[in-house]
Amino acid sequence: MDNEPINNPFANMNHEKNEMEEQKKKTKRIIIISSCIVAFLIGYIFFDMIRDSISGTGEEPVAKEDLDEVALDLEDFIESNNLDALDAYGSNEILRVAISSICLGVHECKVVEASSVSDYVKTVFNKETTLKDVMCEYNDGVLYSYDEANGIFVYNSQHVHESLNVFPIYTKVNSIKKQGDKYVLTLNKLYYSSGKSEYITTDPLAIYQIYVFSDYDMPSDNGPVLDMAKLTNDYENDYGKLKNRGTRYRYTFGKKGKKYYLEKYEVIEPSNYGG
Repeated sequence: MDNEPINNPFANMNHEKNEMEEQKKKTKRIIIISSCIVAFLIGYIFFDMIRDSISGTGEEPVAKEDLDEVALDLEDFIESNNLDALDAYGSNEILRVAISSICLGVHECKVVEASSVSDYVKTVFNKETTLKDVMCEYNDGVLYSYDEANGIFVYNSQHVHESLNVFPIYTKVNSIKKQGDKYVLTLNKLYYSSGKSEYITTDPLAIYQIYVFSDYDMPSDNGPVLDMAKLTNDYENDYGKLKNRGTRYRYTFGKKGKKYYLEKYEVIEPSNYGG
């Protein structure tokens, strides 16, 4: 009897079946591995996006700057630093403006620390300044003498007369523009000083007349009282024809970090106002 293997058809079928099962297992393993890789990549991308968002390194769309909101911030800056005083004293009198701001609300402000003046100029104008005697706005003598040895400004109590009005009764934004990295704010203002004029004007010197005070004088036991509600309503209604009349005030602001500073101040007269 020969020893040749017997060709068993059932054995062949089992062998093929085993190969098919093995192939299915390999296919499943490949699918599982591929799915894991895909899931890992998706998770990595998602995690990377979250990390960038938290750390701030991811690129995000830059929100458009709202210049109306900027104008409000700049108006607050002007008011809080008493910069309306520039209208009365002029752009070259920043020491006078600084002292005016520091002395605001201080009774008999006879002595002012020089360091406070320097700090004000540095914060508000972002520059250093030479400390010296401060002249009166009427150009008739020294108002505050600079004592360098003691680091103080001393008020000249012999120099007495009515001071200029440095507080407008109403302010309105004429325009706000961004030029490069600078912000240019133009304001209309209304001033009134009973001792200087019977008119409501666009300047503290009462040069450019807008309204007659008597039209807004409210009856009072305490003397003349300005009817601000009526004045405001009339000015807002008349603004289209009044906004380019009289004096306007143009401020150019820079920004250092998140803080503004005043880089340039201009008084725009009617004859050379450029809008």
